[in-house]
Amino acid sequence: MPIQADLCVIGSGPGGYICAIRAARLGLSAVVVEADRLGGVCTNTGCIPTKALLRSAEVFHLAGDAASYGVRVTDVEADFPAMMKRKDRVTASLSRGIGALLKDAGVQVVSGWGRLAGPNTVQVETAEGTETITAGSIVLATGSSAAVPPVPGLDGDGVITSDGALALEKVPGSMVIVGAGAVGVEWASLFATLGSTVTIVEMVDRMVPAEDAEISALLRKLFLGRGIGINLGAAVQNVSGPAGSMRVEIKQADGATEALEAEIVLNATGRTPNSEELGLETVGVSTERGAIQVDDRLRTNIPNIYAIGDVTGNAMLAHVASHQGVVVAENLAGGDSRMDYRNIPAATFCHPEIASVGLTEEQAVAEYGGAVVGRFSYMASGRARTYGDTEGLLKLVAEPNYQALVGMHIIGTSASEMIAEGVLAIKLEATLDDLRDVVHAHPTFPELSGEAAWEAIGQPLNTFGPKT
Repeated sequence: MPIQADLCVIGSGPGGYICAIRAARLGLSAVVVEADRLGGVCTNTGCIPTKALLRSAEVFHLAGDAASYGVRVTDVEADFPAMMKRKDRVTASLSRGIGALLKDAGVQVVSGWGRLAGPNTVQVETAEGTETITAGSIVLATGSSAAVPPVPGLDGDGVITSDGALALEKVPGSMVIVGAGAVGVEWASLFATLGSTVTIVEMVDRMVPAEDAEISALLRKLFLGRGIGINLGAAVQNVSGPAGSMRVEIKQADGATEALEAEIVLNATGRTPNSEELGLETVGVSTERGAIQVDDRLRTNIPNIYAIGDVTGNAMLAHVASHQGVVVAENLAGGDSRMDYRNIPAATFCHPEIASVGLTEEQAVAEYGGAVVGRFSYMASGRARTYGDTEGLLKLVAEPNYQALVGMHIIGTSASEMIAEGVLAIKLEATLDDLRDVVHAHPTFPELSGEAAWEAIGQPLNTFGPKT
């Protein structure tokens, strides 16, 4: 007999499982279809395993630098296989936890590959055969995969993506990373810390191109100081050679050519939506360049079919997918929720961390005709001094009329935690005066936002200011 439900979600990543749980909590019957492990890319081959490895690398670095904290540690060694096992334990436990959450919410899970067989029908190829699910509404939450640009050899045997990096058995002696976005710089930071000779190649003229230009420039400086090679404005022309002895030919912005050699090449040039083999053509779901098209309620052009997460191509971040899932569930339960992408935080977990929300200084100038900017350096922070990590900067961007905060950009320790204040401040339309009036605990990293607000209005407290 076909399974019947109010909602069928294809994909159990951070968008899919959250959507199903929220819908179930609102009284709808929900089914989740998953072809692999619960939790999707984020939990199993993306956000979580990479952060687990980055944490191991951080501990290794701290142990090697223990003497500067007055702690004697000898024979510090990076045990990469043990790091990988720890990563696997973390991801497995979270995947099991998602299964427990779905069960607790009364959501049925069907294991297999699901595809549309009609506007209200999903067929699932399971290990036992074909399962049919009929549902009032269907949500497509199938995520994304690593994109491979049409560069000769970039799909060769010696080239890996982040999936391949998570399966390495040893730390490579050398690595060329193609792409200086969030994924590229996280892997560069990780392997450089573990001893690899790392070179980054990026087609545009700056690191982490989506970030504020000042943050990008500081990251480049800090990476160069760690011995990471950086080629900006450089295009990969060809990749050749067997694994272990790769050759990457690049063309610099000035037309000069260069050949880089490394054991491994890591392709980190972006993600592409997983929209194939879903039966979209069966019901006529609209796509553009592989991304499923949706409105601000996450509806496709087929009224009862929705799409969330990376498969939509909109702000391809796990927390965006989760929020989209909530929006869909609440609308299906009779609400009127809409997705707003203007206040979405982003975090990059390299060392030092990067986090941002809202407009860059350039964007604010373009939108408002000007910007009020305040900065505060980690070097001037008491907490950073005690912590032993003084590399970094917090930057505030406010519009010029009311000095309402429109952007926060951070590079430094705990940036991913500190950005929450910026998200809330922008949501509540806080001004620079509001930020400087907030009493921050001392000594803490969030103090930097208050100090930057004082600096923005020309009255700095803990940095040298104008003489009167």
